[in-house]
Amino acid sequence: MKMTGEKRLRTAIGYLRVSTAEQGKGTSLETQIESIKNLCMSKNILLVNFYVDKFSGKDFKRPEFEKAFMYLRQNKGDIDLFLTKKIDRFTRDSRTGLNAKYDIQNLGIEVNYVDDWMDDINSPQGEMITTIKMAVATYERDVINERARLGENQAMRTGRYIKTPPSGYSRGKLSNGKKGIVINEKAPLIKALFEDYTTGLYSQIELVKKYRHNGLSISKSSISRILETDIYTGFINLKKHKISPYTLIKGLHQPIISEELFYKAQEIKNGKNRMIKTIRPKNSNFPLSGFMNCSCCGKAMYGSTSNNGKSKKITREYSFYRCSDNCKKQSYKPELVHDELLKSFSKVKASKGVAKLYETILIDEYENYLSQHKGILLSVENKIQETENNQLSLVEKYATGKIQEEFFDKLMYKMTSELTDLKIEKSKYSNYEDDLTNYVSFGLSILTNLDVFYVNATIDIKIQLLGSYFTEKLVFDKNKFRTLPFNEIILLLCKYNKDFGGLKKEMGVSFTTNSHSVLGTGLEPVRPLQSLDFKSSVSTNFTTQAVFFYDFNLNKID
Repeated sequence: MKMTGEKRLRTAIGYLRVSTAEQGKGTSLETQIESIKNLCMSKNILLVNFYVDKFSGKDFKRPEFEKAFMYLRQNKGDIDLFLTKKIDRFTRDSRTGLNAKYDIQNLGIEVNYVDDWMDDINSPQGEMITTIKMAVATYERDVINERARLGENQAMRTGRYIKTPPSGYSRGKLSNGKKGIVINEKAPLIKALFEDYTTGLYSQIELVKKYRHNGLSISKSSISRILETDIYTGFINLKKHKISPYTLIKGLHQPIISEELFYKAQEIKNGKNRMIKTIRPKNSNFPLSGFMNCSCCGKAMYGSTSNNGKSKKITREYSFYRCSDNCKKQSYKPELVHDELLKSFSKVKASKGVAKLYETILIDEYENYLSQHKGILLSVENKIQETENNQLSLVEKYATGKIQEEFFDKLMYKMTSELTDLKIEKSKYSNYEDDLTNYVSFGLSILTNLDVFYVNATIDIKIQLLGSYFTEKLVFDKNKFRTLPFNEIILLLCKYNKDFGGLKKEMGVSFTTNSHSVLGTGLEPVRPLQSLDFKSSVSTNFTTQAVFFYDFNLNKID
């Protein structure tokens, strides 16, 4: 660029910045380019290059500015001027703006502005004016942000959620024509995720794997946030967004899940649900892994598959249940073990008379149980209404200046926590008015068709069944099971079944023992399956549906 024997032209690069991609398509960018070209022509400046950023002016983490600065460093001595439209195009933050300006000046390059041009910009007077104008640009940005924040807060108070939509929602227009969030194609997956989680059958890791496969992009940390997002219930928690009056309000968006489902998920996340189980690693080929003990040493038996070696021309695989201690090489083919188990299950059938009596008892106990829970539910609902009324009263006092903000925040936080706990409590007692006929007929059908249900069940359900129907580990010896340790309830129901008689414990079982007629407080019945499609119904707590009035030690799946 240097010329000898004559005065060389001043050289410059142009820097342009617009706030958004939309501005970049309009007249703002064209105006900046035109103004820089005109200035260079009028002042006989050679314009070498342009750099265009479509970023906010709050800092200098801008890709094109970084490229421009690198170019200036590499061509130090050849470029005289860094030129942009005006000071607020260069920066809207005085601190970072002055630092960037000094960095460029340290390369021996002048920073100047078309609309704020000064011939003596590096003089003390020029420095002062530049600093003042940068401060004004910073002030303008803060004012714009404050207006936007106030507008967002007002929209949120009126029920319009306008922040980043959670998974299952997209930005869109509400029924009133204003901007908000609307459900998208992922909403059914979010609902199914909550339903699966509240069964207690899945860990969060298992849900991540399942729903990634179904098309929902989530991680373990994001699934935890999803489960805590009350936006899905159709409400907006102003407290979370630090917006007064710091309360829960009804949103204008469509809910994806019910309040009961959401608070049931919170109950499980907080570790308050006794239905949560630690699920063993599962292999659908070996459902009895860990449920059988070796007939010789008493150690657990597990299923495994081996082969005849890769060196063979034809590789064959062999599956066995083996003793974990390799005791006397105890092993059995899974087909033999499974067939024997199904033969035993086929005999688990109550006589018609016993089944009818059991049905009568179930109906009577259910109605008594339902009556008690209706009273509890009514009491909880009254407390919820009372707490919500107290919140409204608190908001009114705060709005009229009768209470200081510090005390308002503390009291509102306390009331919101109490309200959350009450709604979690309500979720325990909100599903008791389901159709009684479905409950009873479904429970009896499982107990009288156990072999059919077991064959069609998923591995998760099979593990639930095995853990519920047996009180001890099974022992397979000489190609058949020793006396199967069926649960007391099954023994009672099948007492008069001649085929089942051979399966009773020879040690003796007292059939006069009263069964546990009602579940302990806090264990709620779950909706029955609507069909025998187990693959689509894996999220339903199968065992609880079958025997929801009897304590089958559901948590003891070893």
